[in-house]
Formats: sequence, C-alpha cells, structure tokens
Amino acid sequence: MKKLIAAVIFLVVVTVFSCSSDDPAGSSTGDDSEYYPLSVGNVWVYGRSGSIAAGGVQIGTISGEIEVEITGTATHSEGFDVFIQEHSISDTTVIYSQTFITDSTFTEYMRTTDSGLFGYPHLTDTDSSFTVPFPLQEGATWTFSEEPPTTGEILSMSVVVAVMAGSFDECMEMRTVWNDSGMILTNTTDFAKNVGDVRNVFVLTADTMTTTVTNSLETYSLN
Repeated sequence: MKKLIAAVIFLVVVTVFSCSSDDPAGSSTGDDSEYYPLSVGNVWVYGRSGSIAAGGVQIGTISGEIEVEITGTATHSEGFDVFIQEHSISDTTVIYSQTFITDSTFTEYMRTTDSGLFGYPHLTDTDSSFTVPFPLQEGATWTFSEEPPTTGEILSMSVVVAVMAGSFDECMEMRTVWNDSGMILTNTTDFAKNVGDVRNVFVLTADTMTTTVTNSLETYSLN
C-alpha cells in the first residue's frame, strides 16, 4: 500500500498539461495555433484540488498550485527550434493522518508545425512525448505512444468553461488516456483560443485506488 501511495503522489505531481503556438519555434496553422498561445514570457498559474479514494472510500485530499512559464527558446539536436516551458509545482497531499508536501520543477520543450503540436522531455529526444495533430476536429482520434499505450481524442470544439481566471466560450476539449501495467490515467483538458489550457481534470486508477485532480486557471499573463 505504501508503495502504491508513493506512486500515486508521484504521478499527481508530474502529470500536467502541454500547450504551444506559432511563435518562432513553429509554423502558423491558422485557428489551430490560437489554442496554444506560446511566447517567451507567458505565464499561467493554476490551482489544484482533488481527492484520493481506496475501494470507493475517500482516504485523502490534494491541494496545491502550478506555475507554468515560457522562459526562452532552444535548438533541438535534430536542428529545429523549441520553446522552453518550465513547470513549478507545490502540492500538499493528506492521506489518512500523513501529510506529504511536495515541491518540484520540470522542463519540457514544445513546438508546432503545420502537422500539429509536439512536446519533448529532452532536447535530444527524436520522438515526441506529446502530440496533437492538426487540424483540430471534433471526433478526431490518434495514438502518440505505443509503449505505454497512449491515445488522444478531441471531444468537443464548443465547451464553455468557467474558472477563477474568467469564463471562456468555444473551448476545445481534449482527452488523453495512458495505460501502463494496470495504471490508467485519463486527462481531460479544455483549451481556450488565445489563452491556452484553462482547465485539466485527470483521473488515475491504480489497483483499488482512484485519484482525481483538477487544475483550474487562476491567473495568466501573455505577451
């Protein structure tokens, strides 16, 4: 049980969202790129809240914050330019009587082309770890990882989302599903034009445990 709890906390911390655009790191793709407004200096701040259940009974809570900032650009080993996207995460997880305070950071590298959005965990990866093909169309499905199996789907192009940062119409809602050795992680993310990711809900099922966390946009500053 302790190992499973540790795994859940780890995935709660590192599982986030990705967004990109048509700045110097990629080509413009019309309206599609408006869902990924990426420029150096852009900052998004998200509040996090959630719960952990075992066997259908709640055993814990999660609260915290994520700050995402575009800090610059870099050149990938394959020769193309990417945006440097920094994530700073602060979480408080309470399970039974134990409190876990986690502060962490990580970096990912994003670019767009006429074909879509691509994310990389390192500047030397030849395969993208995150892919959203263009054009964005309701009902579109794709697979961007065979091992572990990871699939994506555009659920809607007209969702209305209300969060602390405001109310956003005609959001694109995307779902990704990741399945690895009995752990199933489902992310449902809403993107607003010229804002980016405004809400993300992920549900992690591992053995008898279910963890649900919602990231909601609180403030943002775009260049």
